[in-house]
Amino acid sequence: MTAPVHLPMGLMWNMPVPVACSLAVAAEGVAATCGQCPLDDAGHVQFPGDAAAQAALIARMGQGVLSHLPGFKPALLTVYHDCADPAALLAPLAAAFPEATLAPVRLPHFYYPGMRIEVDLYATSALPTPVHFTEGPARLTLVQGGALTFCHLSGPDMAACLPLLARIDATCLLAAQWFAPDAPPSHLPDPAARVIPPAPGVTAILILAPSPVRITTTPGGAILRQSGRFAWASAHGTDPDLARAAHQAMDALALDRMPGFAPLKATTHYVGGPGPQDLHGNLAVRHARFPRPGPASTGVPVAGLAGATLAIDMLAIIDSPAGSA
Repeated sequence: MTAPVHLPMGLMWNMPVPVACSLAVAAEGVAATCGQCPLDDAGHVQFPGDAAAQAALIARMGQGVLSHLPGFKPALLTVYHDCADPAALLAPLAAAFPEATLAPVRLPHFYYPGMRIEVDLYATSALPTPVHFTEGPARLTLVQGGALTFCHLSGPDMAACLPLLARIDATCLLAAQWFAPDAPPSHLPDPAARVIPPAPGVTAILILAPSPVRITTTPGGAILRQSGRFAWASAHGTDPDLARAAHQAMDALALDRMPGFAPLKATTHYVGGPGPQDLHGNLAVRHARFPRPGPASTGVPVAGLAGATLAIDMLAIIDSPAGSA
């Protein structure tokens, strides 16, 4: 067992407020970045309003991150954007990472004026191999890369996606982020909260483990899924005040009561406005309660969440699985 490798924030760019997260974290043949933003080393937006130029900048950032993680290859990019047509911003990312799968997710807005894109990059030490399935207008890509399989599902509605979801082994479903107005089918475990997208359609980012997943709860009552050394925890907050909602979610995750639980990647979706206040308010709460060194972290505003105002999920490894449930 090897300890996770953390790349420090500020290595390539920075946030305008103090953060306790890492630029990227790698462990057990999997690496994840924080949300790569088109910011400079002082946290100022670069190429404001120009989505394609920002995407090209983030593509170079992603390549820079991988240069500090030798042996890791890009597998999947979650591309948050606010464009009605994302083709222009996807092009530079596809050119920089032709072997990776791109998963665009539309947001209603970002939190800094002029910002149009934010990207999570997942990489694997084994060569990622994508397998594509289509069923009418729906599409499913399984990116097999060693320890975990990353999946991207897209379609016009849940009904169109059902035939492809039948290809997912629900017993091995470790992590799930759903961007859909309707709940997923009952044979797939639901996350703590589901994003309501600003436009019709279904997108899902799913992660499959190589062996069956054990589903329990954290000491605070959040969802906890485990398979071998990998784990995924998911919690939400319902308070209309986002800072208090962040406390609710972090209380449920109860990280301080799970020895050996080492978060690699934390993702937060929150119902917030286009300014920085909502992000900074809940970010301060979350990051104050991260273990050190912190995980790669992403926080983005969304149009709505099913039954919540804020949702946090964490992909992690567990050093002592038997004592961490």
